Amino acid sequence: MPVATGVDAFVAFERQLRTLCLDEFPCGTGSWRTASDNRNPGTQFSVTLRDYGARKEQEETLDELVTSKYSPYSVDYTWSKEARQLREIAVKSPWLITRDFILKHFQTMKIVDKNVCNVDSGMLQFPKLTELTLSANSLQSVDSRNLPITIKVLELVANEISDLEPLCYAPPPGLIHLGLGVNRISAVHDYLTGPYWPHLLSLDLSFNNLCDFKEVVYKLQTLPKLRNLVLIGNPLALLPGYRGYTVDSLRKLTILDDLQISADEKHHFKGLARRREFVRNEAKVILKLRALSGIPMPAELQATEELPDFPIITRTYYVEFNFLEDFLNSPQKEEEKEEEEKEEEKEEEKEEEKEATLEELPGKQEERTEGDQLPQENGHPEENGVKEGTETNNVDAAATVPEKEATEEETGEDETTPSQQPLKLVPYRTDVLPWAEEGMELVYEREIQIDDLPALKELFKKGLDIDIKEDKVLSYPAEDDGRASVTSKKGGKDGGKPEKRGASGVKDKAKDAKAAKDDGKKKKKKEPEIELTHMPPEVTVLGSYHLEMAEIVNGETKIEQVCICRGGSLAAQQMEEKEEEVPDGKKDKKKKDGGESAKAKKGKDAKQDKEKGKKPGKGDGKDAKKDGGKGAKRPTTGVTLAGEDEDEKPPPPPPLTVTVELELVHWKTAQESIPKLAPAATPTIHEGEEGKSEVPT
Repeated sequence: MPVATGVDAFVAFERQLRTLCLDEFPCGTGSWRTASDNRNPGTQFSVTLRDYGARKEQEETLDELVTSKYSPYSVDYTWSKEARQLREIAVKSPWLITRDFILKHFQTMKIVDKNVCNVDSGMLQFPKLTELTLSANSLQSVDSRNLPITIKVLELVANEISDLEPLCYAPPPGLIHLGLGVNRISAVHDYLTGPYWPHLLSLDLSFNNLCDFKEVVYKLQTLPKLRNLVLIGNPLALLPGYRGYTVDSLRKLTILDDLQISADEKHHFKGLARRREFVRNEAKVILKLRALSGIPMPAELQATEELPDFPIITRTYYVEFNFLEDFLNSPQKEEEKEEEEKEEEKEEEKEEEKEATLEELPGKQEERTEGDQLPQENGHPEENGVKEGTETNNVDAAATVPEKEATEEETGEDETTPSQQPLKLVPYRTDVLPWAEEGMELVYEREIQIDDLPALKELFKKGLDIDIKEDKVLSYPAEDDGRASVTSKKGGKDGGKPEKRGASGVKDKAKDAKAAKDDGKKKKKKEPEIELTHMPPEVTVLGSYHLEMAEIVNGETKIEQVCICRGGSLAAQQMEEKEEEVPDGKKDKKKKDGGESAKAKKGKDAKQDKEKGKKPGKGDGKDAKKDGGKGAKRPTTGVTLAGEDEDEKPPPPPPLTVTVELELVHWKTAQESIPKLAPAATPTIHEGEEGKSEVPT
């Protein structure tokens, strides 16, 4: 399928102008107009009264076809405020419609989703254009030299703009609003400053890739008349001090992210702009997991018959999710630091060995004869040569590093985009809990600090995957191993009781000695504990849930939701149970329709009589007459009879749920920016021999 190529902005305007049909019915001069309408009147008195009345009636009819929204000749006027007026003029005074008149007529224009890739010089033909909207197109840059100087509102939302330099070649001097939202801008540089935009009142930079928070705010401080700013949707908007620092730095700002800045808000954040050291490019996310319910009872707890002693089945449950790595508590960084320290120690050892060998060389050379003094003198340059060689190697190595870094910086702009690189997520899990009938109360709270803001924004857009898992561990006695099999034969009829003791014989003797003293204790306490070998856990996913977090990018700070987890082994098990119940139900229906045989009735009556403690006899018929039929009472013994659950179905199992709370930390006052110090350790008080308290210094 061929890819559609972009068009110029003026070409897109001409296509929209054709939709007005200025030369077609009911507009323009054509056969549908009277003779007096087709010619240009010389004066206003050149038309007779009769012709004037007829022409007026014709204009009203044509004008109604143009203005009525129910007319079949109605067209789209939303792309310009002057489009309807221009079409009405084409009906009333079609001789005025010329190319120059049309270009001078437009003051506002919207070219939306027309695949515009270039703002060409044709746009300079609009001498009165004040508002230009080029949203949802394919613009990668906009050359301001091709924009009319009369423009006051320029909307470039939802394009592919990443370079702002062409926009500053010759910016319109009277521009008051600039919309650059939903683009690919990653840096502001000096292009959005006061010298280029002295009259700018409103600036939209939402949903871009701006990360350097302090630099962006520092550049925007140079705009003298800025009153409305939109930065929401950028990675920098995820920082705790985003709103407070912006409000305190841009004191003339009245609206931030479409929210009015109140006087109380300015007072609460006063002084935060002077605490630049506390405002870091680090986001904080607090994730809480609460009640976990809906897990069915394990099969070993439902069994009524006696189960074998071994294997011992242990089931534990927990919640697991994947999130970005906490850069403060990451084990990888600790390992990297340890490796760096080890490498530094190795380098120091090598340098010490070299210095030691160099110190030994002069002592050996002094022991030589006088005839060997010439090579002895030549030995010093060799030593110097070794040192110089090592230094040059280090210099060469150091010189090669910036080249690699430079190449990485050159190609890093494209490689660091979140759409190209997959997110590096790390699994987090709660503490394991045993099964509980009333549900499991999770007490999990984790504060995660992220310094990779673009990755965090991308994760919020994709969402969080939450899994409820079960670990099943089988435990067997240690005697089942190959080494214990020999000792079990020696045990004889006792079943190998001596081998069930602990690993150390001293502990076994001590236990036997204590058991001999305690005569009143039970025999079970005298038996030593059995050593168990635990098999690797069998991990099964009971259910999963995908938590949508795009609201955080759109400005929300907190999400609280009860997640109903579906899928996994639990859902598959329930489906199998439903499939097994369907044929049984069909059989019961057949029995109802076809009636029961006499033998079946006798068998049922015999079972009921046995449960009631009666013998089958003639009295059964009376009881059957009293209790028979559809309204028969159930026996009070608690035993379910055959066909009893034909009308009543068991209630559906409760859903598998877990409560999730996610909060993006934002400061509400300037005081919250000060990091909290760890509480000082209070000295412990010890009592001396004489009862006096002693405080260690």
